[in-house]
Amino acid sequence: MKDKLKFSIIIPNYNKGAYVEECLNSIFNQTYKNFEVLVIDDGSTDNSLEEINKFQINKLLKTERKQAGGARNLGLKYATGDYIVFLDSDDYLTSDDVLEKLADFIDDEDIIFLNYTKDKFGVVSESIEQEETIGQKIETTNLGCPTKCFKRTLLDGISFPECKRFEDIAFTLEAVCKSKSYKCFNTSFFTYRKVQNSNFTSTMNEQAIIDMLEEQIKMYRMCMKYPEHKQYLMNRITRDRLPVKIEVLNHFLVTGENEYHKYF
Repeated sequence: MKDKLKFSIIIPNYNKGAYVEECLNSIFNQTYKNFEVLVIDDGSTDNSLEEINKFQINKLLKTERKQAGGARNLGLKYATGDYIVFLDSDDYLTSDDVLEKLADFIDDEDIIFLNYTKDKFGVVSESIEQEETIGQKIETTNLGCPTKCFKRTLLDGISFPECKRFEDIAFTLEAVCKSKSYKCFNTSFFTYRKVQNSNFTSTMNEQAIIDMLEEQIKMYRMCMKYPEHKQYLMNRITRDRLPVKIEVLNHFLVTGENEYHKYF
């Protein structure tokens, strides 16, 4: 076992007091112990801090509503591990030995693509990463940052936008573009729990759509920054139906009618 490999587990939290204890239990119960936990509380007003303080957290940092992107940036600033794992505070590691298995699996790759379990309002399914070229990954991979384990040095020069929704789209995609080596971890690493008032399930208003578009428009800049991946990035833009999202926003701003869920 590669017990010298250190993980930094970065967890933003906002008013997830009902779930954060299970999240942290899933980490501190791991058979593999070479990790640090950085929790960034983003101005919670519930019992989150009471639940978090039950644990010997390596770093508990507090911000005032920078949202998940700003919280994760703060975690990255203090992280010292060889590899970074992002976990949302309403999610949890699927079993007690997944860090041990992941440490054994890693062989100095830039990114490990993680399989995970989805618990969507109690309906459970599995998300499986396919063995593909890096170009195919750019086109198709889930761009939620918890679905990847990143070498910390790969993330130098990349940051999340603060006070925005859909903050991990461009961050994750740029990390994939920068990567030179990767593997797919075949075990379910974590359970992604979709609950009410999570970032994804909250209302798609005008500002949320604009935040999404801003992240996706960054893909065009990546076409120039990573010309070797330009065609794959353009395919991703086509796949994500950016022009339709712009039309939905235009219609919303002109008429006040929100047709987002009619198309997506």
